[in-house]
This record gives sequence, C-alpha cells and structure tokens, in this order.
Amino acid sequence: MFWKSLKATFLRNFISQIRAYPMSFFVGNLLTALYSVLSAWFLYHLLFNGKLDDSFSKLAGTGDYMSYVIIGSAVYALAVRTCLNVSRSLVTELREGTLESLMLTPFSRYGYFTGNMFQQTVTSLCEVLLALLICTPFGFSPEAFQPLQFIIALGASLFAFFGMSMMLGALMLYTRDTYISQNTLFIFMYLVSGVLFPQGYLPDVFVKIGSLIPLGTSLEVIRASILGITNTVFTESIVYLIAIGAVYSTIGFISMRRIEEIALEKIFG
Repeated sequence: MFWKSLKATFLRNFISQIRAYPMSFFVGNLLTALYSVLSAWFLYHLLFNGKLDDSFSKLAGTGDYMSYVIIGSAVYALAVRTCLNVSRSLVTELREGTLESLMLTPFSRYGYFTGNMFQQTVTSLCEVLLALLICTPFGFSPEAFQPLQFIIALGASLFAFFGMSMMLGALMLYTRDTYISQNTLFIFMYLVSGVLFPQGYLPDVFVKIGSLIPLGTSLEVIRASILGITNTVFTESIVYLIAIGAVYSTIGFISMRRIEEIALEKIFG
C-alpha cells in the first residue's frame, strides 16, 4: 500500500503541475533566486568594494562570498518549495473538497506524504539546478565539489525538511491557514539560518532558536561539500539532520492523525 500510494500521489501531482500551473510560476521561482543573488552582488561589489572583514571568513569558513550566497539562496528555495507544497497538501485537499473521499480510501499516509515530497523534490531540484546555472556568471565557483558528500548532505537535508513540513502541515490543517503560518516560518528561516550571512553575526538567542530549524545545518553541510569548507563537523551535522528529521516526522504524523479527525468534524459539524 505504501508504494501504491506513493506512485499514485506522485503521478497525480506531477500531471496536475504540468497541466494546471502556468509557466509564469516556474519563471517566478527562478527570478526570486536571481533577485537575491543580484542584490548580494550589488552590495558586495558596489557597497563593500569586493572586500570582506576577516570575521566573515572565520565564521563562514570561506572568503568566497558570492558562492556562499548563491548556495544559500538555492538551498533556501529548495527548503521552501518542499516544505510549502508537502505541508499544504491536506489543506489543498480540504479546499478542493476531496479530503473526505481521501480519508475514506485505504491509502498509506506515509506513502501519500512521501509521494508529495518526492514529486516536489524532483520539480524543485530542476528549478534549483537551472537557477545555479543562471547565477554562475555572478561568481559561483564549485571548485572543491565532493559528489559523495553532496549526495549525503542533500539526502539528510531533504529528510529533515520533510519532518519540518509534517509539523507545519499539521498546524496548517488545524488553523486552515496557509499564509500567515508558512510565511512567518519562512521569513524567520531566512533570517536565522545563515542564508546570506553566517549565523555567528546574530545574537545568541537567535542562534539557539535557529538551531531547531534544520536549514542552518543543511546549509553548513551542503556548502562544505561544494566549497570544501573544513570548519564544519560533517558527520555530526548529518546525524543531527537525520535525528531532527525523525523527531519532527514522528511528531508531525502523530499530530496529523488527530487533526485530520478535527478537520473532518468541522466539515460535518
């Protein structure tokens, strides 16, 4: 049942995305990443004259600011796209009036959400890779790229994002809101996770809170695998991502089962 639910969900979402979503949505995602990189490029070259303080290299583990920002923007876009589309899947079912029929079918919840995650990962990775190609002229130089470490880092990151999306999905389904909750989380992620600058520049309280969000650790290991950063404890970070992904997934699935009942009661109540 797991594999049948996964395959059916993947195919349904993939067909819907091809037929129902306009090309402007795809272009908009690329432009969002491009604008972030362009802003950083202008700041770096025009405002700071291409020079960085020694503290940046010490905290970031690299002096290649543009590659640092480009990778940060790409991974942030991947995290947002996967978390957003997986977490709002049941809310979409509710709005489209198909939640009741879905709950009546003998489907696997693990297969359903994994299928959503798999489909969104395939789509988002294509967008992210294209965005990296577009941003290459602005200074992206993966000279120390390590394929095996990158695959491990990406896999652990996606698992952690999946766990976070399950918790966010439970909150969305309970509140029936996909705007305030998701945007509040994504803006906070952008601030505290080291997308554009090292987390060490933030106050300690934000660093501690940010450590509960897997994006920061994900950026560390992915940057280490691409830029050859040596001040990252790679193995411990991977274990942390897997652990936090498992914890968040467990909490999310347990919460989701109860909130599904509440959502159905509100429909019929």
